[in-house]
Amino acid sequence: MQAKIGLIGAISTLIGTMVGAAIFILLGPLADQTGPSLTLSFLLGAIPALFGSAYYMQLGSMFPSTGGSYVYASRLLNPTMGIITAFFMIMAGVGAIGMLALGFVNYLSFFIAGGSQVIIAISIVLIFVLVNLYGMKFANKIQIVMVAWMLIALLIYIVFGFFYQHSAEFIPIDNGPFLRNGVSGLMMAAVLAFYSYAGYGLITEIGGEIKNPQKNTPRAILISLVIVTLIYMGVSYISTSVVSIEDFISFTTSLPMAASLFLPGWVVTFIAIGGLLAIFTTLNAIMLIIPHEFVVMAKEGVVSKHFARKHKSFGTPYLSLLIVNGITIVLIVSGISETVFATMTVAGLLLSGIVMGMSALNIFKKMPDLYEKAALRIPKPILIACSFLGIVSSLLFTFLAVMDAPIVGAMALALAIIGVIYSKIVKVDILTDSLNKSID
Repeated sequence: MQAKIGLIGAISTLIGTMVGAAIFILLGPLADQTGPSLTLSFLLGAIPALFGSAYYMQLGSMFPSTGGSYVYASRLLNPTMGIITAFFMIMAGVGAIGMLALGFVNYLSFFIAGGSQVIIAISIVLIFVLVNLYGMKFANKIQIVMVAWMLIALLIYIVFGFFYQHSAEFIPIDNGPFLRNGVSGLMMAAVLAFYSYAGYGLITEIGGEIKNPQKNTPRAILISLVIVTLIYMGVSYISTSVVSIEDFISFTTSLPMAASLFLPGWVVTFIAIGGLLAIFTTLNAIMLIIPHEFVVMAKEGVVSKHFARKHKSFGTPYLSLLIVNGITIVLIVSGISETVFATMTVAGLLLSGIVMGMSALNIFKKMPDLYEKAALRIPKPILIACSFLGIVSSLLFTFLAVMDAPIVGAMALALAIIGVIYSKIVKVDILTDSLNKSID
């Protein structure tokens, strides 16, 4: 594949994936769980991502390949695990697109009222399908512009909120106990907060499309995760400092309404548009990334070669893109709720992350030479520790997430069973040598 995305583009893709609608819309429900400890919930929510980022960076440096989840699992575990992991990633992508499309309709109420939720949601999906049909390079340029606007909006909120909090006109607010609903409320909020970090490893899915991926993939993961964590903590701190928790909970669009307390109307509108762009950047990033799971499996003969077909002019894997979004549209029409879509996203990404941790533990047994040649070599004890901790924390968060929507647990189990059966039917037996050649 022709490399098209530089470090800035990779960082924009990851930040756009992680900073989604939640920071603009869902802070109220989170604050209801935590009270003033909202900032701490975002720090705790980052823990699985911080551990997981270590092995994603190592794997991304060793295997600079498109369709990272399938590639890592099939090389370091077995092809069947590669197929199952790819299915989990596709489930996560379908969930994210559905959640964001429906979230867009809810957020749109800040600007206009009325309209069919289903029709508007499907329309926004189709718009970004068209954007991505024009090719990854075009979609990534749009991504950089949208992420820049969104980051500026959030920085304005943090900086001016801080000055307002320390101004003469500000009256200190008593928001009650630090742990509004005790430790259990804080932990449940931390699980929900992890939704905001869940896409931290997705850039490895398009490693083959990144310039100098051995170095830029780990850099993009680390830089993006640090930036996003600081932004979430800054926004949550301001939000629980400048307005009463009860008022904040009642806001339908948390950040714009809170910003209206200390910023002029045109700046509030700028921030509100940033919320729309937060939805768009994640939608765009998911559509950039997830179809490549089909592409890499098609190239290795696991699924039909048609999935690897690209548009002659734009280089877009159009069939894979249309299949992923077609499934999403069917689920939207069927009435799947935003909550179920969200849980599909998190469960799919967490389960994929668990398999990635297992894959990383196998590096020193299966491919020590490739580890030694990698541009990034995380010390063995640290990588093993992070892999174990990442697996354990991801298992815990998966359990808590599935408890909220048991149907998603059933979906994941069904996909795993289908993956095993499918691998037996198609007799997936890929030689290690041929697999390693496909990495180059």
